[in-house]
Amino acid sequence: MESGLVEAAGNGTARSYILSLNVYRKQQNTAGYIRQAGIESVRHEALVMELAEKQGGLITREDVTDLLKVSPDQAYKILRTLADKGKLVLEGRGRAAKYRIT
Repeated sequence: MESGLVEAAGNGTARSYILSLNVYRKQQNTAGYIRQAGIESVRHEALVMELAEKQGGLITREDVTDLLKVSPDQAYKILRTLADKGKLVLEGRGRAAKYRIT
């Protein structure tokens, strides 16, 4: 990482490493970097939806933090993104909030 060849993606045990933008630039393949970096967010959304399906169509922020090993704020952003896309709908508020598959 210090030499700029790889960069970390994710947190904790969910951390993975990808080649850095500098490596892709030297290969004149910036699109490859964008594709590689973008897979993480798509993968997260798919995993959240799969867990919600396995749990009878409901998922909470805590479920997402446990599944993806992300912070509660990051879990909220993922859930809001899925809600904005129409895949989930928010039910309740605060600690009792749950998201249901639409």
